[in-house]
Amino acid sequence: MLHSQNLHLSVPGRVLCQNLTLTLEPGQCWAILGKNGSGKSTLIHALSGLSKPVSGSIRLDGKALTEISRRNLAQRIGVLLQEESASFSGPVLDYVLLGRFPHAGSWRPDDGDLEAAREALKQTGMAQAQSQSFATLSGGERQRVRIAQLLAQEPDILFLDEPLQHLDLPHQLAMMRLFRELADSQQKTVVMVLHDIFWASHFCSHALLIHDEGKILNGESALMISENSMETLYQCRFHKIETSDGNYFLPTLE
Repeated sequence: MLHSQNLHLSVPGRVLCQNLTLTLEPGQCWAILGKNGSGKSTLIHALSGLSKPVSGSIRLDGKALTEISRRNLAQRIGVLLQEESASFSGPVLDYVLLGRFPHAGSWRPDDGDLEAAREALKQTGMAQAQSQSFATLSGGERQRVRIAQLLAQEPDILFLDEPLQHLDLPHQLAMMRLFRELADSQQKTVVMVLHDIFWASHFCSHALLIHDEGKILNGESALMISENSMETLYQCRFHKIETSDGNYFLPTLE
């Protein structure tokens, strides 16, 4: 369980989050929603231990993140960043194997590492590309391989910053089903920055809404995601369409 207490985040001249008390539990699938620049990525970085908050505490199973070694933290928490920080020109399988680094006993992957990497590629539908150069993949293929690297890491808590970027609609659906399955069947804690309200309302059990001036609301998705709440969050008009599959919220053309 990951718990934040009175968390405060800011950038020069602007408060992004103030006094956030939040508990992320096993089996939960969270959507983080908000306008561009609202602080979604900053929040993920703080909760995962990649950056320090202005004030407040973050604890993993009762222990402060700052008191946990980086190796042990990486065994428990995994992060899919929004942007790739460096190029990689080796085979896809080698790229995914980088996710095994927190568990590795040596620089050479063992059979368990290879099995975890290949299973992750299978889960994301990229098993056929394991020998292909990572640099030759399309944007959508590269994104699925990046997700596979995170899965191969086998963390208990997964933070994903815009995991659906570059993916076509069938693969968006496949990845959302996968993320929810990780929460339901493996009791992983999954936290995602999303821009599509439909995916958030249909696949996420909980939602966190980041409003202006650091105001944050969070709770079960059924309570958080409504026509009124989305209009307040994004400051535009929405039209709700009710179907047998659930509700769709579309911005109006007014």
